[in-house]
Amino acid sequence: MSSVKKDMNIISIILRSLGYLLIASIVISSTYLILMSGVYHTPTTFLSSSNYVSPANKILIVGGTRGAGLEIARKLLDRGEDVTAMVRSTSNVEKLNQLGVKQVIADALIKEQVQAIFSQNSYGTVISALGTSAKDLPSRQNFIQSMIYGQVKMDPNKRPDFIGNRNIIDSAKTFGANRFILITVIGTGQSHDALPLPARRGHNEVIPLKAKAENHLRDSGLAFTIIRPGGFSNGQSSGKAKLTEDHLAFSYIARVDVANLAIEALGNDESIGKTFNAYDSDMLHLYRIFMD
Repeated sequence: MSSVKKDMNIISIILRSLGYLLIASIVISSTYLILMSGVYHTPTTFLSSSNYVSPANKILIVGGTRGAGLEIARKLLDRGEDVTAMVRSTSNVEKLNQLGVKQVIADALIKEQVQAIFSQNSYGTVISALGTSAKDLPSRQNFIQSMIYGQVKMDPNKRPDFIGNRNIIDSAKTFGANRFILITVIGTGQSHDALPLPARRGHNEVIPLKAKAENHLRDSGLAFTIIRPGGFSNGQSSGKAKLTEDHLAFSYIARVDVANLAIEALGNDESIGKTFNAYDSDMLHLYRIFMD
């Protein structure tokens, strides 16, 4: 009988321990989701909406093989614009080909190649969504690993986030482009405190480079607009995304909505010379990026 009681006590201890672990995991998960949300600050001022205005010149998109850049190309083509994508010789251009997007080949990290494509074409508008691709990293890690260990370290001279964008900005200036839209990320510059604390370690390698790119564009003399989105979703447009100069604003956002905001800013003179956070009041919580 004493042996049965002992076994029952052991089972009871195990069940209690499992219960405590379950409660702890719920608390930790809930805390994490709250910390990774945009509920702490609500912007009240936004860039006024405007109808699309064509730039009436050739548009070059850099970083257009995927994500927001690809969506920008798609939407500009739908509006009848003359769109070209700058791609590397090793880029996967299948989706661009499906859309019928013209392409020029240049590696943004090689200044002479960038200068060559600008010298041979008369681009009036440049939109850059250029950044380090996951396939270019020396190793891959998931979101949790990046929070624990920080972003994968990589030679900054091999990342296009600054050097690549600098080469594009310089060539745009030299060869007569008059409009430049740069897409970076929340956490850059004045928006540092908007990036949720758990996500900062996972961005610590790339944010300083994006900050340099932003500053280089500001100093270039080009008519610029900088757009900083938060975490991306591949879902559909919510119809609620806006641009705000409130640098503490944070939300997640669909790539298609980043494209919508970039195109709207393109023809809106009120956006020139300004830096915006992309904000979607319907996408404040991390779980929203998995719902569509």
